[in-house]
Order: sequence, then structure tokens, then C-alpha cells
Amino acid sequence: MRAVVLFVALGLGAAAAASPQIPPHPDDLRFPASPFAPPDPAGMRFELANGMPVYVVPDRGLPLVDVVLALPVGDLHEQPGEAGMASMTVAMLRRGGAGELAPDRLDDEVDALGARIRTVGASGRSVIALDCGSEALGRGLELLASIVREPRFDAERLAQAKGNLGVSLATQDDDPLGLLEREWLRLVHGDSAPRGRQLTPDAVAAFTPEALADFHHRHYGPQGAVFAVSGDVDAEAVVARLDELFGDWAPSDQGERRASGSGGELATDEVDGSQEEEPAAAAARPGWWYLDRPGVQAAIAVGHRGAVLGSWDDDDHWALLLLTEVLDGPGAVSRLRSRLQLGEGLTYRVLTYFDLDPVRSGWGAERAGEFRVFLETAPESAAEAAGAVLQELRRLQRDPVPATELETAKRSLLARFPLLFERAEAVAGRYAEDELLDRPHEYWADYRQRLRGVTGTDVRRAAQRFLDPGGVALLVVGDWNAVRGGRGFQELRRAVGQPRVLEER
Repeated sequence: MRAVVLFVALGLGAAAAASPQIPPHPDDLRFPASPFAPPDPAGMRFELANGMPVYVVPDRGLPLVDVVLALPVGDLHEQPGEAGMASMTVAMLRRGGAGELAPDRLDDEVDALGARIRTVGASGRSVIALDCGSEALGRGLELLASIVREPRFDAERLAQAKGNLGVSLATQDDDPLGLLEREWLRLVHGDSAPRGRQLTPDAVAAFTPEALADFHHRHYGPQGAVFAVSGDVDAEAVVARLDELFGDWAPSDQGERRASGSGGELATDEVDGSQEEEPAAAAARPGWWYLDRPGVQAAIAVGHRGAVLGSWDDDDHWALLLLTEVLDGPGAVSRLRSRLQLGEGLTYRVLTYFDLDPVRSGWGAERAGEFRVFLETAPESAAEAAGAVLQELRRLQRDPVPATELETAKRSLLARFPLLFERAEAVAGRYAEDELLDRPHEYWADYRQRLRGVTGTDVRRAAQRFLDPGGVALLVVGDWNAVRGGRGFQELRRAVGQPRVLEER
């Protein structure tokens, strides 16, 4: 036994002696280059008879299948008077019955398969997802097709959903975070823009089976839609089945206009023969706004409209990826987190979002994305924390990011890159999303090289082009007496202007 212990000890000692010394600081860590390369999408892509793309990534590890259908339909496509129509339509696809199946029978069939069919709506897309065992895939796809193509929008189920919405609307002002989200969106995008429209009791009352069916008829179809399939499947067999169920799906009239670029909101090239003028980054209603709400925490949003890029190949797209990482990334670099949480202890939470998807021509400034910094803090620290955010934005515009900080940010992004393709469903979903967003697959093959080529001066140029500290909307929801009496109030007022109470709708 002693010999064994001695042998192990000697072995460990030799291994320790041979291993490299651990550097004294994390910034000094060096790692070998990763050999990872994104999988080639060429053999994953198929087409249905109507041109709908299908990406299939088999994975035989478990007898499970994921099928996701994404359509370029969301609240950006709502007309005035249709606030919330896109979200309610996609929600009721699953809840309201389909084809010959009333809602209860549809529920029973899905449950009997041990399957799950979920629907999700966002600003520019609607998603319907089927998760099931591979033995249940055939019937699961039939139910999915019926839900998407033949929704019933049952009046009783719709009334239940409207009742739940009514309760939420009646109590929405009790939630400071929900209040901040609603009001900040209209400050940034404007009352008439799709993102800024508020869901009201009148809007909910307009949700009728007929209205949802009309919205579905106008916007749902194969144009721009894409499938992502992963799991225990045979690629050719599942594509053949999807072709039987969706291959004859014809575009709606509005969808045909969008696809041809002859009108509608998603024309992708030119409008009247010329590119749309790039909209300014400033918020629709810049300035300092507040809503007085008692409590021990204040919620803050600072930002403006997002970056409007002409294409995915824009050099500033890559600079903005690194700018966001430096400002408040989830990796080793975050100026805001380091200063506001770890350094000065001003905030409980910091979250930053920068919409970097290129905006298609014809959408206009009101359809741009957003740049937002969200903070939660004590009311007496709110002004100082918001002022620190503006200082960091101006710093990015003024000074190139130091080489060591930029290199750490690059390493963080590149280390997370393989996780984007970690599982079969992630691979299928990533390449399907490329089609949905008009993003070339080459984007991923070039990802590392393009990031590595960004300089600190490039980041400063992007900050000067796409950040607008003087045009931000700053909204504070919290105890206003405590905010006004807190640190940094006068300094922030000089930087942003006189705070104004926001009239709620």
C-alpha cells in the first residue's frame, strides 16, 4: 500500500512540475486556438415544392424530434388599430382548435402523443414548435400542419384569453418593471410605431375570431417561412412528409407582394429606386422622464433606437459586437458591471441590449431596433448610476478601446462561439434563422476572422456612428423624492436636461 501511495504522490509531483505556472492575473491567461469550425450547411438544406426551405440535422442519440416553423410575421406587420393582433393570432393557433378538431380534442390528441406544441410571437417573427418522440412524429406533423394552416380561433377559448389579458391590463401599473417596459418603448420608438403601441382594453376588444382569421389570411403563408428539424429523423423521409403537408401551401396576397418587392413592408432591395435614408439613432422622445412609484428599488432604462446597418457584411457590425461586449458583455469584460456593481456598488442589476440585425429597406426609422441599458438600483443611487452609463457611452466615443481590453473581449466572444452550434437543434435553428433574416451562411465561416480584425479605433468609429448620448431617452420608475435627493441628481440634470413627469396612457 505504501508503495502505491508513494507512486501516486511521485506521479502527481512530476505532473505538477511539468505543468505551466498559473499566471498571477486572469488577463495573463493564454489559451491555444480552438480547432472548432461551424458545420457545413450544404447537406442540411432541402426545399419543399413551394420553395419553403427545410434544414434537417439528424441526431440519433435519443428518440426525440424537434420541429420548428418560423415565419416573418410579428407586431411590425400590425396596422394602426391592430395592436397585439400578431401575438394573439400566434397564441390562438394552438389554443383555439384546428381543422376538424375542437380545442379540447386538439389538447387530447397532443397529450396522447406525449408531444408538446408551443407558439411564440416576437416583433418580427412568429414561431410554432413541435417536440415529440420519433414514433409520434407522423401524427405530430399532421397536427402541426392543421394548427398552422387551418386554425379555428375558437370563440370560447378566445374569450378566456381576452379575460386573462383584461386582468393583466387592470393591474399592469402595479408592476414597475412592466410599466418601465411599456412606457420606454413608446419614448424610444414613438406612439404610432409598432413597437411603441400600447395594448389597451379597446385593442383587446377588437380580438374577434374573424379579426384573427383575417390577420392569419393576410400574413401567414410560405413566403419567407422556414423549417428547422433536428433529432431522431431520416432527412429525406421527414422532408417528404413536410412536402405532403406544406408543399401546396400558397402565399397570401400580401405575402406575394412582400416576396416580389412590389409593395408591403418587407421589400428587401430598394424603394422607389433608391435606398432609404439611414435613420438617426436618437429616441423619438429624448430627455429625462420619470414615473413616481414608492418602493425600495428604482428601475431605469437608458437608450435610443438601434443600429441600422445596410447588410450583414457592414464592417461596423463586427465593431458593434465588440462594443457591446466591452460595454456590458457576459464574459470577462463589462465596463458597466465592473463600475456600477463591483466598483461603486450603485446597482443590483445591469443588462444591456443592442439590436444589430440589419433593417431591411422600406421599414423606416420607426421599425429600427433598439439600444438599451437597464438598471435596478436604490432610488437614491438612480441618478448617479444613469449618469455613469452616459459617461461610459461618451468614453467609447472619445477613446479607442485599449488593445488588452479589446483582446480580452475578443477571446470572450470567440470562446462562446462554439456554443452557438453545440446541439443538433441549435445547428438547424441557426441556419434556418439565416434564411429568416437574410443572413448569409458565410457569416459564420467568417465570424472569427472578422472579429479578430476589429481594432480599438474601429470600435470608437462605430460608437460615434451608432451611439447618441445626447439623444437618449432616460426613464426612471421609482420613489421620485428619493431620486431627486440622491447623489448625482444635479450632474445628470445638466447632462440630460430637466426631468419631466411622463403622462401615462
